[in-house]
Amino acid sequence: MELGAAQRVREGLAELIRLVNSGNASTAAARRVLGESKAFAAQVAVLQADAAALVAAGERHGDGGAGVLAQAAGLSRRDAAGQVKAVGQLQAMPDVRDALAEGEISLANAKTLARASENTSATQVEGDGGLLEKAASLSPEQFAREAGRWVAQRRADGGEGEYRRQRARRRLSIWKDDADGMVHLRGELDPVTGARLRTRLLKEAERLRRCDLKSPGGEKRSLSQRLADALDTLTATSTVEAGRGTHAADVAIVQHLSPDGDQAFAEVAGGGVIPPSVLEEHFCNARIVGIVYSSKGVPLWRGPALPRPTKAQMDALIARYGECPGCGEHYAVCQAHHIRPRSQGGPTDIDNLMLLCWGCHDKVHHHGWRVVPSGDLHTIAPPERVRYGPARAPDPPLINSPPGRRRRAGTSSRQSRVPNVEAEPLLAVT
Repeated sequence: MELGAAQRVREGLAELIRLVNSGNASTAAARRVLGESKAFAAQVAVLQADAAALVAAGERHGDGGAGVLAQAAGLSRRDAAGQVKAVGQLQAMPDVRDALAEGEISLANAKTLARASENTSATQVEGDGGLLEKAASLSPEQFAREAGRWVAQRRADGGEGEYRRQRARRRLSIWKDDADGMVHLRGELDPVTGARLRTRLLKEAERLRRCDLKSPGGEKRSLSQRLADALDTLTATSTVEAGRGTHAADVAIVQHLSPDGDQAFAEVAGGGVIPPSVLEEHFCNARIVGIVYSSKGVPLWRGPALPRPTKAQMDALIARYGECPGCGEHYAVCQAHHIRPRSQGGPTDIDNLMLLCWGCHDKVHHHGWRVVPSGDLHTIAPPERVRYGPARAPDPPLINSPPGRRRRAGTSSRQSRVPNVEAEPLLAVT
């Protein structure tokens, strides 16, 4: 019976292929077939995952069916594992699973819903009809952004945990292929770093495109070639200029507010949601513009731009500090840091600024390090921690002392068990 049903499906698909290629199909008909094919793909994904899970359970494979699915369906092991995991997670969300099995939502959007349930709960995902409607109507790229915003508004930590996981995954590899002599580059970056690098490369690639247009007889580079050349020109530029306040490109970070004006969440324009600490870190060297939009995206009000630290201010900070006061790094890799945060009304004045390298700047915003005075300047110190004294056995009671004056077990005449709060030693300014 199963083989007969599978054969009928294959014959129906073969018939559709013949009709589309017959020369008689209109563009409207082709569009309708494309719309239906979305449902076919989703249903096949559920069928494959369910069948693979059945085989894995019967034969005790222990991987949920990823191995047998990869082998039988010709998928990569990674794609097969992702498909099995997503369909399995949907068991806790029957409405979403039914929508996938009936072809109402795509497998990509179902995977996004499964990830959203990991960061919130299956009950929250199932209970939000608006989210499920968007899963049925939006493209995978659009829905991934919408789901990211939806999750950000429901995270107790404001997205800190997810961002730290993304930061922990950052990596970059570079190696030479001895076979062809080419150098290969591969990496993964967190959303903010990735957006910044992408914007800089695209702006430089656009400059190179204009250069190509000015030389009609010269080389006409493709976009990928211009991006490769942009990486070369940007890395060949002196890093001193970047440290002295020259910005190769801007990254737009949008802060969304709730209707009552409270902070909701922030995101890189065209990128992902970022936690408040990352927003605060980028406030230090950003030009801030207040714009109020309606729910339909119509601008209602635009405030004056609050400037970033100027080149003159960076020069003054370099002259005052000479290097990073936290670790002694060269000023070429330093940024301006607002001692009183801009989100709390801190001005971009020289008296409210200090020099910090990228690493120490990260410590202040993400790891609890403190800005502390050091003479006429400032440095940073580790977070204060509660420290307990060394453990010791309780003193035995005095044999000849009156019963009312005997010490209680677990106490000492010389040392109580009250925690001793000590601040870590400050880092010296070199």
